[in-house]
Amino acid sequence: MFASIASVVSACIAACGLFFAWRQARESALRRADVLNWAEQAIDALQSLLLICVLDDGELDPAVEKDKLTAIMFATSTLTERGRLFFKNEIRGDGHGQDKEGAYQGYRPKILDQLVIAHQIARQWHEASADDRKIMLILAEDAARTFVSLAQQEVGRSKTASAVTKRAGDGRDLDELVKEFNRARLEQGSSFARARAEAAVVVVATRSGASK
Repeated sequence: MFASIASVVSACIAACGLFFAWRQARESALRRADVLNWAEQAIDALQSLLLICVLDDGELDPAVEKDKLTAIMFATSTLTERGRLFFKNEIRGDGHGQDKEGAYQGYRPKILDQLVIAHQIARQWHEASADDRKIMLILAEDAARTFVSLAQQEVGRSKTASAVTKRAGDGRDLDELVKEFNRARLEQGSSFARARAEAAVVVVATRSGASK
């Protein structure tokens, strides 16, 4: 009986080993780690562009805005080209782009389109009219959300490590939270503020003792 149980356990262990080996090989073949790293950098650029588009004139120093747009312009260009290593153009048989190099023939993947749109917005933002900027803001938001949705399908987790983190939030925004805030908590303040105050007291006491 024990021999039978041992053989079943051994078979299960072997099966698990094969499964994990297959999964690791599949992960390596899909280059998921590389795609994830690429996607994270792309999200940084897309979200930075969206924030610039959202801010009103004067909220961001013009020099800072110019530097950030320049960085986004370069980042989205190189990320688009790097993305071609992971996502190939679709050949539809209509001859689109057939005069170009192999990697550029056919139709660019939708996930890369979002980076191209962001690149063009970053380049044209300073010269754009107020009305065009309103349109660009919506397009920048669409690009960021579309990219994240597509990237999530590609490298996002299908399950969470904990059931707790899987639970949905209530969707409330800042205005609602401020309106419903328990004012009694203001008397206690934040833990960070208390720690900072305590540290300041220690510094003053130390300096006072050293001066004696």
